[in-house]
Amino acid sequence: MEMVSLDSLDSLLARDGAVIWHPFTQHGLGRPLLPVAEARGAMLRDTQGREYLDMISSWWVNLHGHGRRELAQAVAEQIQRLDHVQFAGATHEPAVRLAERLLEKAGLAGSAKVFYSDNGSTAVEAALKIAHQHWVNRGAPRRLFATLRGSYHGDTVGAMSVGRSSGFFDAFHGMMFETVSLPVPLIWNGFANEEGEKAALEEVARLLEGDADSMAALIVEPLVQGAGGMRFHSPRFLEKLCALFRDRGIPVIFDEVMTGFGRTGSFFAYQQTGIIPDMICLSKGITGGILPLAVTIVAENLFDSFLGNDFSTALAHGHSYTANPVACAAALCSLDLHEQTDSLGQVDRINRRMAHHLGLLAGNPRIEHLRILGGIAAFDLAGVESAYSAAAGREMAAYAQENGLLMRTIGNVIYFIPPYCITDEQIDTAFRVIGEFLGRQKAS
Repeated sequence: MEMVSLDSLDSLLARDGAVIWHPFTQHGLGRPLLPVAEARGAMLRDTQGREYLDMISSWWVNLHGHGRRELAQAVAEQIQRLDHVQFAGATHEPAVRLAERLLEKAGLAGSAKVFYSDNGSTAVEAALKIAHQHWVNRGAPRRLFATLRGSYHGDTVGAMSVGRSSGFFDAFHGMMFETVSLPVPLIWNGFANEEGEKAALEEVARLLEGDADSMAALIVEPLVQGAGGMRFHSPRFLEKLCALFRDRGIPVIFDEVMTGFGRTGSFFAYQQTGIIPDMICLSKGITGGILPLAVTIVAENLFDSFLGNDFSTALAHGHSYTANPVACAAALCSLDLHEQTDSLGQVDRINRRMAHHLGLLAGNPRIEHLRILGGIAAFDLAGVESAYSAAAGREMAAYAQENGLLMRTIGNVIYFIPPYCITDEQIDTAFRVIGEFLGRQKAS
C-alpha cells in the first residue's frame, strides 16, 4: 500500500472537518478521526499503514471479512448487466431470486412476501406502516405499538418512536407517535432471571387486559437488544411474550437487523424460539457488508389485507433504489458465501473462543454482567456511568485503538461482534488488549 504523507493526512482530516458531518458524533469535542485507507479480512489499515482489528464488523455489517473478491465480482458483473430499474411496475432476476432464497432460509416459502428497502430503519418503518395500514384496511384502526424497554430500531421517525426508551431520541419526542414500553428481564452468564420473567409477563398480561384492542403490533429485537447496550433476554421469555399478543390477534414484528445472518448462532434469531414472526426486518449483514439493502418479510395474511380493486388499500410506500439489482446480487453472493465458508460453524468457533476469554475475565472486579450468544460477547464496566457518552467506555475504546483494535463502546458496555473470518489468534489479541486496559486501570 502506498503510504500517505503526514502533510496529506493532515490535509485529509482538515478537508473532512470542512465539509462532513459524521453520524453519532459530537464535533464540538474535537475527537480525532481514524483515516482508513484499506481493509482485508478482519483488518483495517489507516493511511499510515497501521492495522486495526475490526472487532465490531464496521458497525455490525461485515460478515465474511473485508475485500471479498467474490462479492466484488458479483457486483461488477451485475453492474454491467443491469445497474438499476424502478421497482414499481418492473422486476428483475436478482430481486426475485434473493426473495426466494431468503424465504427458503427463513422456512417461509409459500407463506410470506418480501418487501425491499434500503437500510435497517427503513425496514422497520415499512413494517410499522404495514401493521398500521393492515388495521385501517380492516376498518378497525389501531394506534399503539408495544416495544421492549431499551429498544433501538433505527433513526427515522417511526423507528425512533418504537425506540424512544433507548435514550437516543430525547430531542425528538415532539415528532414521535405514542408507544407502550414493556419490561424486559435481562439475563447474563449464570443469571437466568426466571423471577424477573414471571413478573414482566404478569405486567404485560395486565396491560393487555385493558389495551389489547388498541395494539397495532408488538416489535422486538429478538434475544439481543443491540444499540441499547447488547442486552440479552431469553428465548423462553420471548416465546411467552409473543404468545400473549398472538392470542389476541396482534401481529409480532422481529427486528433482526443486527441479529440476522448468523450473529446469534442460528441463521435468524427467531429460529431459537418457537415463534414465527408476522414480519421480520433484515439489513446490515444482508449484502456481506458492502452495499445498503434491507427487506421486510411479511406474512401472507398481512399482504392479503392490502389487496383490493383500487389503490386505496395498496401500500403507498417505497424508495428510489428499492430492490437495486447490484445490491441484490451482492446479497445473493453473500448467501453463497455463508454456505461455502460454513458461517454458522465459524460463529460456533468464535463463540467458544470468546467464551474462553470471558471466563478468564470473570473474576475481574472492574467488570460485570458477562454475556455471550453466538458471535456476540459483551460485559459492563462496573461502578461507572452508564450513559451513552460514558467516559470510561470512551477511554477503553481510545486505548484499544492505540493498540490496534477498533471498538465502539455503548456507554459502559464493552462488546465484540467480529466478522466470521476472524482467527482464534486475532480473538486472543483482542482480549489481550482489553485485559491490559483493565489491568492498567486496576493498577492506577
